[in-house]
Amino acid sequence: MLNVYRMRLLREVASHGSIAAAARALYVTPSAVSQQLTLLENETGIELLEHVGRGVRLTYAGETLVSHAEEVLAALEKAEADLEAIVRGVAGPIRTSAFPTAARALLVPALALLKKEHPRLSLSMLDLEPEQSLPLLTTGELDLVLTYGFDRLPERTSPGTERVLLLTEPIYIAVPSSHPAAQASARVADFSEEEWIVGHEGSSLMEVVRRIANDAGFEPRVNLRSNDYQVILSAVQAGLGVSIAPPIALFADYPGVVLREPTDVHMHRYVHAVIRRGSSGRPAVAAAIAALKQVARSVGAAEKEADVTTALS
Repeated sequence: MLNVYRMRLLREVASHGSIAAAARALYVTPSAVSQQLTLLENETGIELLEHVGRGVRLTYAGETLVSHAEEVLAALEKAEADLEAIVRGVAGPIRTSAFPTAARALLVPALALLKKEHPRLSLSMLDLEPEQSLPLLTTGELDLVLTYGFDRLPERTSPGTERVLLLTEPIYIAVPSSHPAAQASARVADFSEEEWIVGHEGSSLMEVVRRIANDAGFEPRVNLRSNDYQVILSAVQAGLGVSIAPPIALFADYPGVVLREPTDVHMHRYVHAVIRRGSSGRPAVAAAIAALKQVARSVGAAEKEADVTTALS
């Protein structure tokens, strides 16, 4: 009998490209992963990984087992969801996570709806960036996470998951109200000499600024970094530089900040609810997605109204 947990570990090694990377994503030690995969090879009686330099790669047998692992894990999720629907209904734990702006604007209101409409649910929440929350989702420590992506960057996917689009947002250039661009149309190219306030190195917020700047013909000057939009917009307000911002980030008044949609480079951000493949039939998960969709519709309608007001002002 194959061990499902070990099959999941093998899938993560295949997804991340190495034992060390899979271990980091799963918050375990590389030796623990290696030990479990050795046991899996003993169970199957065949070599699943081969060493290449300092790394490993899957053998043909390993690739074959991973392809079956996806189906096995999804089938187990569906079986558990069907049983839960019979036994519990909309009850029990629902463990969620979102990156900070979505936690404030989408997840917290959705959890409030769930608490009111389904009092038998046990709600929990963590605010985590997608690179932290997705591994916890695939290992079963979370049930639903909110992630984001930009149309200027490759899609970030995770094996064994499915996504529901909640929100599509335009991305604006945030400038101090004293900046000349605050009073006129703006191009990304106009900010080639500006200081850019961006996310941490390796974050999507850093990568998308670099991409749009490169598309406009320059390398952004970067000395100020934060993944917190409160910090970013406060720095813009203080005249320390310019940044990018989606409407969902404007959770407070920043009278010294003006948003301008660039005329030369257009970009959007997508917010998804992500669940394990096969778990959509769980009553708690289905209820959470329905609540998130309801909140997202109201947020999207408010953003469109704000866009029209801005265009007419």
